[in-house]
Amino acid sequence: MRVAISGVGVAGGVIATGLAALPGVEVLAFERVGPDDHAVAGNGLNVGPNALLALDRALPALADRLRQVSLPWRQWRASTVGGELLAHVPLSAVAASAGLRIRWAELYRACREHNAGVVRYRAEVESVMPGDGSGPLALQVRRADGTPERVDGIDLLIAAEGRFGGIRPQLCGAPDITYLGVANFRVLLQDHGEWPLDDLEQWFNGPNRMLAFRLRDGLVYLSGNLPIEAGQDIPESHKTAAALARSYTPDDGVMAPVPRQLLQGACRAAERGELHWSRLQESTVRWCDGTGRVLYPGDAGHAMVPTLGQGATTAIEDGAVFVDCFRQALSGGLSVPALVRGFEQRRRERVDFIRQFSWEASDVILADGFSLPRVRAKGEAAYRAKLQRLYSLD
Repeated sequence: MRVAISGVGVAGGVIATGLAALPGVEVLAFERVGPDDHAVAGNGLNVGPNALLALDRALPALADRLRQVSLPWRQWRASTVGGELLAHVPLSAVAASAGLRIRWAELYRACREHNAGVVRYRAEVESVMPGDGSGPLALQVRRADGTPERVDGIDLLIAAEGRFGGIRPQLCGAPDITYLGVANFRVLLQDHGEWPLDDLEQWFNGPNRMLAFRLRDGLVYLSGNLPIEAGQDIPESHKTAAALARSYTPDDGVMAPVPRQLLQGACRAAERGELHWSRLQESTVRWCDGTGRVLYPGDAGHAMVPTLGQGATTAIEDGAVFVDCFRQALSGGLSVPALVRGFEQRRRERVDFIRQFSWEASDVILADGFSLPRVRAKGEAAYRAKLQRLYSLD
C-alpha cells in the first residue's frame, strides 16, 4: 500500500505519524518548505479539547507531546474594553479536558518530529496524473533543486495542502469562497510575562474585538477583528496605528489595563509593519476527487472561519480519525475508494456542524450584528450546549 501525502502541516503531519507506523504501508510525504522553516515563524493558536480527545484515542503519544510543548487552555472570557465582564465559560463546564495554547511553530514541529524517515522537504507535488479510477496514481514532483520527478504507483494521495493548495483546484476545480465581512490581524507580542494576562480573553469595543492569550517564553498572542465590506479588500486605512487606536478606544476613553496594553502593542507593531492581515472566509466543502483516491483533509477540504478556533483543531481531528479509519480498513481488507468515502461519511455531519457553528458565532464581530446581550448569551445555557457538542466527538 503506497500512500503519498502532499503537505506535512497539521492534518498531513498527524496522518503521516499514524500511517508510517503501520506494517505493509509505505508513506511518501512531500513538504515544499524546509524542516526548520517554521521554527520561528507563525503566531499562536488555541487547540480545542476535541482535537486532544481524537488524538488520545488514535495517537496518544502525539497528544502527550502537544501537551508538553504548550500551555493549557481552560476558559473563555469576554469583556468590554472598559473591563465589564460579559461572559465566562470554564472549559471544565463544557468539555472533558482542557484545550491547548500553542505556537504554530511548536504545533508543526510536534506533528513532524516522528516523520523524519518519510518526509521529503523542499519538494512539492505539482500535478497528479489519475489512472482509470481503479488503478494507482502518478505524481509530478518538483525536487529541491528544481528538477522534476515522476512518482508512480500511488494508491492513495492525501492532499493536505491547506486552503491555497493546488491539487484540489487541478482535479476538482477551485472552491467557492464566502467572505464573512471581517478583517483580522494577528501578531506575537513580547511582554516578558509582565501583563496580568494568562488564559484566553476577548475585549469588545462594539464589533471591534481583540482576543489574546499567553504563550510560553514571555510571549502573548494577539488577534484583532474589524468589520469590513464582505468580499472587499481590507482598506489600507484600517491598518495604521492611528486607525487601530480609534477602533478599539471607547468614546469615553476608559480602557482596562490589559486591553490598553494590547492596543499599544498592536499600534507599535502596525508602525513596524509586523501585523499579519487576512479576511475571514470559508470555502465550499470537498472531501475527495471523483475516483476516491485523493483525499482533502483539513483546510484543503473544508476551510472555515476561525472564530471558534476550530481550523487547526478540526484538521487534527481529521487526521486522527483518518488514522483510525485506515487501521480498521487494513484489518478487513482495504479498498481505497471505500476507505475514503467511509471517512467522508464519518466526518461530514460533524464538520458541517463545526463550520455552521463557527459562522453563527461570528455574529458579534459583524458591523450590524454586535450587541452586548448577544455577547452575554455566549455564556448562557443554549450556547454552552453547543460548545459541549463541539468539544466532544460523539
